[in-house]
Amino acid sequence: MLELLYRKHRTAMLGRAMSILSDHALAEDAVQEAFIRIARHMGRFEKINSDECRYLCLTIVKNAALNMKRDRKVTEELPETLPAFTSDSAFGLDITTAIDALEENHRQVVLLRLLYGFNTIETARLLGIKPGTVLSRLSRARVFLRKVLR
Repeated sequence: MLELLYRKHRTAMLGRAMSILSDHALAEDAVQEAFIRIARHMGRFEKINSDECRYLCLTIVKNAALNMKRDRKVTEELPETLPAFTSDSAFGLDITTAIDALEENHRQVVLLRLLYGFNTIETARLLGIKPGTVLSRLSRARVFLRKVLR
């Protein structure tokens, strides 16, 4: 059964992995990783129809490729010097004071994401936290800043 799945879906799976990884060797690795996962759960594949099987194979290889892409990403380092932060007094807002009033973990996320332009993944790596934690801290900080700056 596994060999039949391999012959039937390998090309589509390789194409899906290539669209994510843009590297043939890595895409091949993702396909192999996907088939290892499929082999572990072969019983489930025997109970579903061909269309569902194709969908599962493509989903599994997509996840394997995304994991590989995430794991191979180079960790961003903070630059030696960061641009100075200034408040916008033209609107009468003391943003610096408002940001300083944030809890330290929220302030770090705000500065890295909004001021210095790091994306969620980079911010998470720099702070040693999960991307979801970055998003929740940023959301809470924005709520706080809206209240303080009104």
